[in-house]
Amino acid sequence: MSLSDAETFLRQAGPLARAADEACAGLEGPPAGFERVWAAFEPMDVMQKRGQIFRPDSGEAWQLLCDEGPALGGTDWAPPPLAWFAAGMASSVAGAVADKAAAQGIAADAVSVDLTNHYSLSGSILLGTMEGKGLNPDVVVDIDGMAKQDAAALTLEAVSGALAGYLMKSVFESRFRLVANGDIVPLDLPDCALALTADTLPTAALAGTPDPACIAKTGYRPDDPNFVQTGGGGLDTVQNRRNRVDASAKVGPDGVISGVTGIARPKVGVFEYRGASDAGVAAAPSSVVLAAAGIGFCFMTQLGRYAAAVKRPVHDYRMIQAIDIPLPGAAPGTTPVIGTALFLNLEAPDPGFARDVMHSGRRTCFLHSTLQSELRCKIS
Repeated sequence: MSLSDAETFLRQAGPLARAADEACAGLEGPPAGFERVWAAFEPMDVMQKRGQIFRPDSGEAWQLLCDEGPALGGTDWAPPPLAWFAAGMASSVAGAVADKAAAQGIAADAVSVDLTNHYSLSGSILLGTMEGKGLNPDVVVDIDGMAKQDAAALTLEAVSGALAGYLMKSVFESRFRLVANGDIVPLDLPDCALALTADTLPTAALAGTPDPACIAKTGYRPDDPNFVQTGGGGLDTVQNRRNRVDASAKVGPDGVISGVTGIARPKVGVFEYRGASDAGVAAAPSSVVLAAAGIGFCFMTQLGRYAAAVKRPVHDYRMIQAIDIPLPGAAPGTTPVIGTALFLNLEAPDPGFARDVMHSGRRTCFLHSTLQSELRCKIS
């Protein structure tokens, strides 16, 4: 788990050569007042994953990488899913606050954000009762040179109109499609009716490695002799515990946001990332891309969690996601949708097992739960 190994692995993260509008040409568009983000995810070695995220509205196309720590059998070379999502949330808040502050003559680099997301995991994965849940996040915003009362009012207004606010307060509908060994497997769930195949969004090449990199591992959280993990951990089949995930964000004069993200647990990886506001900039992935990556990576980790629990590893699969994000002025009463299509190939066809894998992923995915819950940020 050396830093040099992580550095080598993370060189595969960066902008894609294939433009988002080209990659998504011909795919169904979102409802009026929404933006649709497309993403394709594939497993790599052990718990490592690759996600290619396409944002046609801004032209962004990025490849990001994910890993898990030793507790889940990973190498800890890249951020885990919840760290990517936290980085996206922190970037969204920082960018929105900086835009509002700029209108009052305050420089962007006067804004800094510290965000903490909370999750719970409880139940038995073998009995089908394990559920992952997203809980209310905490956000601390500092605006250098602005009175506390004015900063509070500005922050509340900024967050309510930002991606971070939409993801917390909007209740998304999750729709699913499962294709196992070439055949559609009924799920008794809302159907992801989008016209998708395993070849949708074919894997694109990198345009090059950004300098500086958009993600880097910088070390490990220090040991804490007072930290006690209770309620299960790692791949335990029965759990009743909470997770905390932190991310910071500091806005630079060029609009690029720099920060640190990771699981708030001793002796796990700490990662520096470069991001951007909801609108995005050319040099770094936007908050939208970062959050979309986290959502897909989290679902994939939960597929692996179930497969490990029943000792039937699955390695040959591809997942396509479409996430509809409400924009300011979106038609009231229109429910945002996240569509997930999983194309799974098993050594021998087994629709029952494939269905169990999909259902377990749906139940235990922290971020599907987050999107299906109306959460409230505690802002200070």
